[in-house]
Parts: sequence; C-alpha cells; structure tokens
Amino acid sequence: MRAVHLKMTVATVLLGSYLVASKLILREVPVFTATFVRLVSAALVLGLYLLLRPPGGPPVRPGRRDGAVLFAQTLLGVFLFSVFAMYGVKLTGAIEAGVLLGMVPISISLVAVVFLRERLSIRRGLGIAVAVAGAAGINALSASGPGGGSHELLGALLLVCAVLCEAVFVTFGKLLARPIPPAKLSLILSVTGALLFAGPAVAETDWSALGQISWQTWALMVYTGVAINGIAVVLLYDSLDSVDTTVVAAFTALTPVSGAILSVVLLGEKLHAYHLAGMLLVVLGVYAVAREKNTSINSDDTADGGIPQVSAVQ
Repeated sequence: MRAVHLKMTVATVLLGSYLVASKLILREVPVFTATFVRLVSAALVLGLYLLLRPPGGPPVRPGRRDGAVLFAQTLLGVFLFSVFAMYGVKLTGAIEAGVLLGMVPISISLVAVVFLRERLSIRRGLGIAVAVAGAAGINALSASGPGGGSHELLGALLLVCAVLCEAVFVTFGKLLARPIPPAKLSLILSVTGALLFAGPAVAETDWSALGQISWQTWALMVYTGVAINGIAVVLLYDSLDSVDTTVVAAFTALTPVSGAILSVVLLGEKLHAYHLAGMLLVVLGVYAVAREKNTSINSDDTADGGIPQVSAVQ
C-alpha cells in the first residue's frame, strides 16, 4: 500500500469514530457547545503544532477568491455539517447514521466531476459503486429493523444535508488559487468554525451544569477535535495533493466500517451478517480504486518533457 493510501485509511478510520463519539457526547452536552469545544481543541493543538514546527516558507495570504472558498468550506463543511450530522445522529442509531458516511463517496465524486472537472474512469467508477453498495448495505437493513421512531425520517434528512456539506469540505480545497499547507488550512477552518459556533454555544449553555459533565465526555470532545479536525482532516488534505478527489471519495467508504465496529464495542449495538458482507464490499471497492495508477495530472499540469508540475504541500 502506498503511503498516501495509508494516510487516507487512517483518516477515514478516525472519521468513523466521529458519529459514535458524538452519540456519547450528546448524552451530556448540547450540539453547539460540544462542537465549539471540539473546534477550540483542534485549533489549540494545530496552533501548537505549527508553532513548534520549523517554518516551511513564507506565509500564504489568501486573496479575495480564496477567502470566499475558505468561507464556503467553513460555513458548509464545518458549521452546517456539524449541526446536521450531530442532530442527525441524535435522532438515529450510530450504525443507522452511517448512511451519511455511505453516501459521502457519491457526493464527493459528483462535486469533483462537476466542479473540479476530474475524469472518472470505469475502474474507479465501479470501485466507488461497490464501496458505496457495501456502505449502504451496512445501513439499509439496520434502518429497516424494529425500534424505529417517528424522528428517524427527520434524522435521515439531516444526514443527507450533512453529506452534501462534507463533499464541499473535502473537495473545495482544490479550488484554492494558492495551495495552503494542510495543517494551516485545518487551523484556519477550525478557528473560523469556532467563531461561528461561539455565539450559539454561549446561548444554549447551562453554565451551572458544566461542572456535572463527566471527564470522559470532556475527553471525547477534545478527542474529536484532535483526531477529526486535526489529524484526519490534515491527512485527507495532504492526500488530495497526490491523488484524484475520486480516489479520496472511495476511501471515505471505509468510514462506516470503523463506525459500525466502534458502535458494537462502545455502544453495545448488534453486528449482523449483513454488516460483515457490507464491510467486505467496501474493502474490495477501495482496493480496486487504490490499485489504479493515479491519473490526476492532465496535460495542463505538465511542463517540458511531460514532467508533472504538482504543488507541494508541507
């Protein structure tokens, strides 16, 4: 497995823990407060990392166009995604909420083809289709089982909205005119996202109840900031500089696999045979995409002698 594939695998496994951790966090902390703590934690860790790291060149100052792209990523991919995803998982089970993650490869591929004009080969298309079929299978049969409530439809609609927001978050980094190193980009998005959540968090917080929140929940909120907005996002954006967005899309189908396993271990949800079958399809689909040679460099990105000119991300 190439290093970039390992990065994407680690990132998507960490992302799979997000819905499970959120389900546990929301037992004690409301949505806006939990997300604000998560983003502040991510910003502090990323800021410390960049402060201690040797400088990698002159600072990148986004222009007006890049500023608009970053704001779209923050508003859709950080603020609205968090609201839709956390309220969605609150109204559904953790495994059922994996329908969100199972649909992410489709939405990312669609955005990449439409907005980034990337080509979707037959092999990649089939690999993504197989991975998505496995991810959807993990959830479809779960959702059809007993125990469904009247709020499940609303939860499903919120998760679909979160899927579209996640596609913007993952793909729009490639629209930047001047590439920003992944850690700096994640820091920018975390800080601006925390600012957007600050007001709603203050409004909804019961200050007298903060002391009653268990240390395990505080630890989970910090974990989601460091692991999700820190490590996972940095790894994904670093991978986008090396492979097509559609390849990253296929790897995101691994997310419901780790999510389903963690749901069983941490939430006590039952793992059925169709979950295992779906996981197998996901792994096969991702393997098919990973084995294909990268074709993200087109004729416009080559110089003399056909040598690819790829922007370096540090």
